[in-house]
Amino acid sequence: MTSVLGRLRIARFFASQLRDVVVVAAICVIVVALSRSDFVGNQIDPVNGTYGLILVTAGLGAGASLCALVTYRLTGDPRPAWIAAALALYGVFVLPLSSITLTDPRNASGRVATLTMFVIALAIMLVGVRKTESLRARGALFGLVIGGAAGLGVAALPDTPAMLAFAQGRTTTIIALIGWTVVSLVFLIDGYRITNPRRARLGLGLLVVAASLLYREAVGTAMPTELVWPALRVVGMAVVLLALLQVVQRSVSTLQSDYDQVQARLAHAAEILESTTDLSAERDHELKNGLVALAGVVHVLSSSDGDEEGERFRQLLLNELSRLRKMLETPVAEQLDPVPPDDEIEGHLVRPVLENVVGMRVHQDIDLQTEGDLFAATESSVTEQIVTNLLVNCDRHAPGTPVVVRGRPGNDGTVVIEVRDRGPGLPVGGEDAVFERGVHDESAGGSGLGLHISRRMAEENGGSLQLQTVQDPIGCLAVLTLPSVPV
Repeated sequence: MTSVLGRLRIARFFASQLRDVVVVAAICVIVVALSRSDFVGNQIDPVNGTYGLILVTAGLGAGASLCALVTYRLTGDPRPAWIAAALALYGVFVLPLSSITLTDPRNASGRVATLTMFVIALAIMLVGVRKTESLRARGALFGLVIGGAAGLGVAALPDTPAMLAFAQGRTTTIIALIGWTVVSLVFLIDGYRITNPRRARLGLGLLVVAASLLYREAVGTAMPTELVWPALRVVGMAVVLLALLQVVQRSVSTLQSDYDQVQARLAHAAEILESTTDLSAERDHELKNGLVALAGVVHVLSSSDGDEEGERFRQLLLNELSRLRKMLETPVAEQLDPVPPDDEIEGHLVRPVLENVVGMRVHQDIDLQTEGDLFAATESSVTEQIVTNLLVNCDRHAPGTPVVVRGRPGNDGTVVIEVRDRGPGLPVGGEDAVFERGVHDESAGGSGLGLHISRRMAEENGGSLQLQTVQDPIGCLAVLTLPSVPV
């Protein structure tokens, strides 16, 4: 499968390259036809048109240089910095200076200065083809400064006969043609080697620039117009700019994708941190409840004489200590998802769990009632923790009043556990608000976690928890519903 996908990717790459070649070739044919047409020749002065096209090429080169520089800043890859330096030297120095010396063949120093900067620009661009450990962006800036200084230094030299003979020949054009051809082929071959369409497109644009010089050398100066070769050079530099714009777009897309992944990871980490914080608060809450119950049992044991009642309390004490120890020994990471898979839940008889919970609340007046053998399809610790929280809530808001804990079968294969006190009941409209995290009666104390934890545990285990105010006598009724299976 990997081999097939690789071949498909290569086939798509070369299909896109063939499309690029056809499109660029068609544009070049149209440009040549328009540039050589009588209509364009009659409307545009060849000299002024050539100057204008040279300046357009310079602008495109400067824009391409800026795109390459932006790519370097986005990716940190030094290679685009070298390409940016080469295009900046070509667009900002070489082309404007060549437009000055174009119609003045006697300006030998200017032509030689143009050729000097051009050769340095090509050398800088070649360095940016392959990435090496020694490649640094500072070197590109240094090359740009050296190229500009060398060109300006040569331009300031007086013309000599040898320099004049060199400038008036075709040597400069041949060197430029060979240089552009070599650089374009290097980029094309490297793009084909790594199947990088943007690099291959960059090489194609440079090849069109070389073709413009080849056209100029082939036709000489006998043609009635000079607009063809500068127009082709504009096309080539436009292709280069397009390729570098696509590089910038891809770099931005990559950064956006990386940013989205980082944001997703941060959000996940924040969720884990929030869950860990909630779990730590819940553990503290449950440990506090357990310690309060243990304190009550210890008080009863201290006054017993080893009778049957004292033995029962000692057993309850051991059970509660075991529950607290299990809570402390279980890693927090394993408690972030406290609900085990359905096939791992053994279920439990409800009455023994309720007896243990009620037995630990020795300081409360609790009447336990159960109907038949109720079997809840949850972990016993779930029922134990929720009912404990409800009894703590009764003790806090209705201290000293009798509490009824009743277990009964539900309507749809469920187990219902009711906890009723004789307190003041709930605030009007507060049936759901009391389950929100942190909501509590400051006069009664508490942290506002017990009911929030209890409802969440009930819902995570397929059940529900509701609170309501009841009358005759007035009080608060908590109704816990848990899934059930036959005994």
